[in-house]
Amino acid sequence: MIKYQEQPNIYAEYSHPQSDEYIEYKSTIQIKDSGKQPVIIKLKLNEQYVSFAPVPPEKHIIRATNIIELYLKLERWFGKYGYIIK
Repeated sequence: MIKYQEQPNIYAEYSHPQSDEYIEYKSTIQIKDSGKQPVIIKLKLNEQYVSFAPVPPEKHIIRATNIIELYLKLERWFGKYGYIIK
């Protein structure tokens, strides 16, 4: 059963000094009342404003045991493609 759900937009900027390119993901964050990893974020690419930066996958799901771990995993996932969450 879902205890909490939110649908924020997440913006990530390409981490390069001469770049102002960014991408936008629509996300759904869910916190369930049970399970090994009850915190889930589902990402779907909404818009992209990049010309030369690598683009992460269009859809992605991250699971975690708590909201802090979820944020760290999300940050690491964006960092893998050269982006910083804004």
